[in-house]
Amino acid sequence: MNEVVLFFIITIPVLLITFLTYLYSFYLRLNNQRKIINILVNTNSKILDKKRANNKDNQKVNWLTKKLYYAGFTASGAEYIFVFISVVFSFLLSFFVFFIVQSKIVFIFTFIVFSFLPYLVLVKLIKVREEEFNFNLKEIIDKVTSMMKSGVGFEQALKKSIVTCKSEFTRKVFNIYMNEKSVIGEDKCFEKMFRLVESKELRIFYLTISIGRKSGGKFSNTLEKLRKTLHDQGEIKQEITSSTKEIRVGTYMIIGLIVFTYIMMDNALNNSLSAHFFGSDIGKVQMFFIIAWIALGLFINSLLTKIK
Repeated sequence: MNEVVLFFIITIPVLLITFLTYLYSFYLRLNNQRKIINILVNTNSKILDKKRANNKDNQKVNWLTKKLYYAGFTASGAEYIFVFISVVFSFLLSFFVFFIVQSKIVFIFTFIVFSFLPYLVLVKLIKVREEEFNFNLKEIIDKVTSMMKSGVGFEQALKKSIVTCKSEFTRKVFNIYMNEKSVIGEDKCFEKMFRLVESKELRIFYLTISIGRKSGGKFSNTLEKLRKTLHDQGEIKQEITSSTKEIRVGTYMIIGLIVFTYIMMDNALNNSLSAHFFGSDIGKVQMFFIIAWIALGLFINSLLTKIK
């Protein structure tokens, strides 16, 4: 009997202490889970608020302002100046055409069409800057990869590659990273760089740096894969460009054949075609729309053979 009582005297406190210890550990785990959940909720709220703020900032910057930034026009009010130039340019060319054709319909049509010409020039300028930047970016990646394989650090290799870059525009973009990274951070630097150049290669380079640093491993191998990918992409683009040039040459030869046929027929008919198309009001309007139709065909052909 005494042994039973002793057993319970010893066992019950031990069980009670064990149970209380379990309850306390369960409370600690539950409390940690609540803290983690609160941190995640607060973090997500901050991220959402930040995204909303960024969306508001992006909404303030319209598409024309972004295009002008890509073309290098970063002055305040550049979009208004661009619109003014487009309207004045369109009016002057339309008035010149109206002076020749003497048709209000043609004047309205040309005013609408010519108002888009400055934008086409802007797009072409953006494309030229993008190709210049991408070409020099590939050279920078080549140099950085080679130096990192030789034991040079990424930051030092990138700095040396930027200094030796021949393109002033490329140096200007990358100087943002080199000069402001320690102040505003890597992500903010690349955001500022993205505003200056419309380059998918630069975005891939940024993702490669971010993933390579966070995932660990040999960073130079990651850059080597990126370098090989960009070079393969460039070779494929060259092959496609060569094939599309044949299509464009064929189009120009057809237009040349039409002009040659017109001249031959005009000579055979004693310049009666020229008298109609260039001597009469109706003929001038007809000739204008023929030229506009050919120009539209060339524009569509350039869009179809454009390499993205």
